[in-house]
Amino acid sequence: MTIRAKVFLFALMAVVLVCLMGLHLFTGAHQSQLMREQVTTLQEQLDSYNRLHALAWPYLNQLAQARLTRADTSLVRSELAKRVELEMVRLEDSSSRQYRWEEDRTVEQERMEFQALSDALLAWATWAESRVRALPEGTSVGSTVEWLLYTRFEQSVGPLIEDLQRAEHGELQALRSRWDESVRFGQLLAMFFPLLCLMLVLVLAFAIVTPMQRSLKELSSVAERIGRGDFDIRTSATGLDELSMLAHAFDRMARELRDLLEEKQRLIKAEAETAEREALRYQSLLEKTVLARTVELAETNDRLKDSLYQLQAAQEQLLFADRLASVGRLAAGVGHEINNPLAYILSNLRYVQQELGDANGPPSEEARQEMLAALSEASEGAERVRLIVQDLKALSRPDDVALGPVDLAAVVRGSAKMARHELRDRANLVEECSGVPLVKANAARLGQVFLNLFINAAHAIEPGRAAENEIRVLARVSTPGKVTVEVRDTGSGISPEHLRRIFDPFFTTKPIGVGTGLGLSVCHQIITSLGGDIRVESEKGKGTSFFITLLVAEGSGTPEQSAA
Repeated sequence: MTIRAKVFLFALMAVVLVCLMGLHLFTGAHQSQLMREQVTTLQEQLDSYNRLHALAWPYLNQLAQARLTRADTSLVRSELAKRVELEMVRLEDSSSRQYRWEEDRTVEQERMEFQALSDALLAWATWAESRVRALPEGTSVGSTVEWLLYTRFEQSVGPLIEDLQRAEHGELQALRSRWDESVRFGQLLAMFFPLLCLMLVLVLAFAIVTPMQRSLKELSSVAERIGRGDFDIRTSATGLDELSMLAHAFDRMARELRDLLEEKQRLIKAEAETAEREALRYQSLLEKTVLARTVELAETNDRLKDSLYQLQAAQEQLLFADRLASVGRLAAGVGHEINNPLAYILSNLRYVQQELGDANGPPSEEARQEMLAALSEASEGAERVRLIVQDLKALSRPDDVALGPVDLAAVVRGSAKMARHELRDRANLVEECSGVPLVKANAARLGQVFLNLFINAAHAIEPGRAAENEIRVLARVSTPGKVTVEVRDTGSGISPEHLRRIFDPFFTTKPIGVGTGLGLSVCHQIITSLGGDIRVESEKGKGTSFFITLLVAEGSGTPEQSAA
């Protein structure tokens, strides 16, 4: 399986897990909404039953008042019937909504229960009105009569209402139990499902990363052996992914180099055998004419010695050339990247050598300080070279670097010094980096980033017009806890089709032999490892701007405050 397929599989698994979690959340929300509707409906029915049960005493009081004022008691009964009918409509409405989740209930059963309750309530109301009207003329409805009428209500209507209320309470209690169980299940699922997802993701990531690390380690070992001239190697790659294809390419390269070396050795051996045969032939002739041609024999011996020396020198040169070809294949990719700091190192070393050669005695303190400064800058350039070589490995497996508070302005100045031989005939460098806090970074690696950006900016500007062009470095606090550095030039710019690929390894628009395509890729790798971000904006013919965002070092202020 290819690396791309493994990444797609990893992404597909993550999407499936997210979809499953989303489906569970949607289902849980739907069930919670349905249970809330059920609770609301049951509560409405209980409220209706309570209102029906509470109609008895007000009705009896109204009958007593009508009897006292000699009003028509049938109007009171009609008003009660309207209120009962209204409550029945509410009960039927809530019951119709309840059928959506209770399949064991029927419309006819509910209507029969409601009708029985309505009939019993209206029958009691009619009976109570008739008893009140049957009282002797001039007799008021006393508390004893009201209590007897209410007792009849509790005996005839009350049990029906209580039975319906008990049924609704039972349903409400069962619904609450299901709701509690659903909540507990959701809590357990919310606790264990992310753990399961995390374990699956870790297992899949381990299954992808471990073979990649093993293959990269083996490729690194093979490259080192080829660099030492050991071509009798063979990788153990058996898959069909990109790393296996690269390993097969290493095997083919080693076989071709081995065959080439053996062919050269055969040629050298054949030449040596030919020379040996020629020497024997000359020796035979010399033996026959030793007395007569002593002088000629001496000259012939001298020529033979010269030929032997030339053959030995040719053999040594062939072996040396073969080793150079092997080393060149590995070193060609970093030759351009280390050329600039190496020139800087040599310039400082020549300066120190010249100063020491011209001095007649111990150097003065000023000369000594200048030579120490030159040696320090040469050491810094050598450190740059070491980091450039390490950054080739960083493209596949970045090494850890020590991070700490770094003065951004000092790093920019140091990189500008190393790039000044590239900048002096092309543009003026303007630095505006003072007043910003110390950033969390590695000074050497951050300096390599700015050095690559300065050199790329210089190469985008035609030489000979330094007064008309500029490279400006501007640092500012962009957001709380972050510093943004802008490197802007007035060069030729980058075309839109190349802009999205400039951070890809080995991508370059420069001619063959001028650039390797590693500079911006290494910059991106370094800034990302520092916890920052790098982006680019460019317009063809109007220049390019790189924006680097870095984290502010914890507990640090500006470089001036830190020094104080």
